[in-house]
Amino acid sequence: MKGDLWKPRTSSPGKQAFRLAGIHKAWEVGFSHGPVIFARGLRRALVTKRKNFQTLFFATALALTPSLALAQTPKLSIRTAHGGPMEEQRKAQMERLARQYDLKKYTITRDIVIERGAMNHSHPVLTLNLRFLDNDDLALSAYVHEQGHWLLTDRFRSDNPRLFEDLQQTFPNLEIRVPEGDGELRSSYFHIAVCMLEWQAMEDLVGPDRALKVIEWKQGDHYKAIYATILNHRDQVENVLTRHGIKW
Repeated sequence: MKGDLWKPRTSSPGKQAFRLAGIHKAWEVGFSHGPVIFARGLRRALVTKRKNFQTLFFATALALTPSLALAQTPKLSIRTAHGGPMEEQRKAQMERLARQYDLKKYTITRDIVIERGAMNHSHPVLTLNLRFLDNDDLALSAYVHEQGHWLLTDRFRSDNPRLFEDLQQTFPNLEIRVPEGDGELRSSYFHIAVCMLEWQAMEDLVGPDRALKVIEWKQGDHYKAIYATILNHRDQVENVLTRHGIKW
């Protein structure tokens, strides 16, 4: 034992100080009572120091662990409509994004269908098409967009009539014809809320700059008047959502 304790070792000054501190403590509590007591006290001191170091190590590791490890994306039930290779590729993309990002806050329904040729829609089952296979940010935005519809219907259904009236009064004469809107009055106004929720979610997930690029790209692609509304009048849109307590 003496050889193990006193033999010089290649280690950092911190480790040497740690080892000597244990030895010094053992000397204080045991050596004055004889060599046997000294040896026992030394052994106990070293074990205690080792346990304290392990506790400190794991506590530090836990403190430094990102929140991703504490609130991970729930297990998603993703299936393909036809089992084709591109549908499987889109499924794999969504599974990868669910591992890469913490989507717990933005997952209301876990049932997802990947269907080639379909239009993205939220109900009755959240369905995603094959668009954006080459762009993770746009693919992620499609996911949180449809989950935004679920948020409104699942958690705020009773307030939807008042939300519609408030949005219509705040933004009268919204163009609802495709591609400016979605072709229907009520759902076009609800899309203002959904697209705002989408933007907020993307800012949280990928940061403000990348989120803004997604929203600006979509404004030039579809729901043009709706995305223009949230881009040009974000404060007003968010005030409407706040009045109705709507948030992720």
